[in-house]
Amino acid sequence: MPAVLGLFNIFALIYVFRSVQLTAVIWREWQTLNQEPLTTRKKQLAEQASFFIAVPVGVFLHEMGHAIATWLFGGRVIEFGYRVFWGYVIPAGTFTPSQDWFISLAGTIGSLLYGLALWLLLRRARTTFLRYFGLRAFRFQVYFSLIYYPIFTLLLSIGDWRTIYNFSATPLLSSLTIPLHALLLGLFWWGDRIGWFEMPVFATLAEQQRFEQLAQESGHNPEAQLALCLALLQGRAVNKARHLANKLFRQHQTQSGDLAFVLALLELERKSHISRKAQHYLEQALQLGLTDSYRQAYAYQKLAQYYLERDKVQDALRMVEAGITAVSPLVHKENGRSDTPLVLAQLLHQRGRSFLRLKQYEQAYSDIQQALALAQAANATAAIKFYQEELALVERHAGRKLDLSPPHVP
Repeated sequence: MPAVLGLFNIFALIYVFRSVQLTAVIWREWQTLNQEPLTTRKKQLAEQASFFIAVPVGVFLHEMGHAIATWLFGGRVIEFGYRVFWGYVIPAGTFTPSQDWFISLAGTIGSLLYGLALWLLLRRARTTFLRYFGLRAFRFQVYFSLIYYPIFTLLLSIGDWRTIYNFSATPLLSSLTIPLHALLLGLFWWGDRIGWFEMPVFATLAEQQRFEQLAQESGHNPEAQLALCLALLQGRAVNKARHLANKLFRQHQTQSGDLAFVLALLELERKSHISRKAQHYLEQALQLGLTDSYRQAYAYQKLAQYYLERDKVQDALRMVEAGITAVSPLVHKENGRSDTPLVLAQLLHQRGRSFLRLKQYEQAYSDIQQALALAQAANATAAIKFYQEELALVERHAGRKLDLSPPHVP
């Protein structure tokens, strides 16, 4: 056991170093952090602060919970160990099994009350950075208290939950703890699932203001709710977006191609590959009709990838051809999206990959040449390097140098 405690101390020292480092960063950037909007960087800093800054206070209050319970029952605290990121209390006195049970539980009560107090204190803060910090700190305290610490106690011979669930000493209290513990876990799981602990991020203040206006206007308007769902997904509040999309689905049973498209995006977020369910939603979206050509192109691109993963090359070619048809007219359109050439380049590359599977090397090389030309025109350095490597790959497969005429860019 001394070896385990020594390991805890080593980790605590590492965490303290990171805590000091993070505190210095937040101090330097405090003025910026308290300005809107909630950007990706601010969100990351708030999440890190919910552990490296909030936890040391939580550890102290957790151990104080044990100490206060000990004093309430007439005992003494002969040692109060505080190691910033972990701690312990050694009580002395004569306690009944029920009192031992409560002394052990008091630490968890202290952690949960601390997390709840942080959220209540900051949920109406002036800035989203502080509101998000409070929300994530609350989430971590609940997660630590109800999931991590009980599992930790089961795996090691130390920890409060061995006393809390000591059925031989406190059969009634330990038995009553189970449904309460399960209820709190269920509420935590449900809150996590519906995105209660999430907030979307934005690149600009105008973007955040548009979102807030959209949230106010959505009400019972399905189109506004769908737009809100897409904004949540774009802002990386994935569980919130999924909850809203599922609600819309139950109400309207996917009578909208755009809703089916959102459901497909959410399914793609969940898995590293394109699942059968995602394929179903993408095809349904195209059948019902999408209001945006870029969404059409994306749907066709993902369907082509789905078929390529299953060696259905002709089906993949059919999908990618449709995607190219959808996006090609937008390349030279005035006031169009700046990334349109790169979207077309991705589709051409995908068609080239399909031709490579069929060992039609000239066609594959020609398509990837066109993708490279589009990337060069857009000055996209990473894409240029990637397509150059892909051209070399096609030549390796062909076993010869492919010297084709300069590509015609659509």
